[in-house]
Amino acid sequence: MKKFLFLSLFMLTLSFASHAQFGAPAAFPLAAGDTLNNTDTVAKVIKATAGYSVVGIQVNLNKLSGTVAGKVYVFASMDSRNYAVIDSASYTAIPAGASGSVFGAVGSFTHTAILKEDRTPYAYYLVAATSSGTVSAPVQVVYTLRKYSTTQ
Repeated sequence: MKKFLFLSLFMLTLSFASHAQFGAPAAFPLAAGDTLNNTDTVAKVIKATAGYSVVGIQVNLNKLSGTVAGKVYVFASMDSRNYAVIDSASYTAIPAGASGSVFGAVGSFTHTAILKEDRTPYAYYLVAATSSGTVSAPVQVVYTLRKYSTTQ
């Protein structure tokens, strides 16, 4: 019985360690105020702890109306108060039927932007999605933190 208990705890510990190393994706829940309306900005803060050195960020938009145009900016900070821009990307259209989503049916994400920061020792990442023109689009931020880069 002791061996079984030890083996079970060992396997549980190993699963947590591999989860932290390989970084399963996490998503911010959709909340009030997470919809871009016309010229607008939606921002989320990712707290990177435990020695992570790689962060991957994907920002998904679900076009409700208008024209999706804008950018995603990634800011970095060591103290959560003073941020500097470290990366940006424009949205690109997703072919119809190519993605599933929390918003509903398959293909309901219409645009996405993907960013990756490698070997950056920052404690906080602020992801800001901006829009220009006339648009109404809920924003979903998905991210993964990893201890080691898989592209070394």
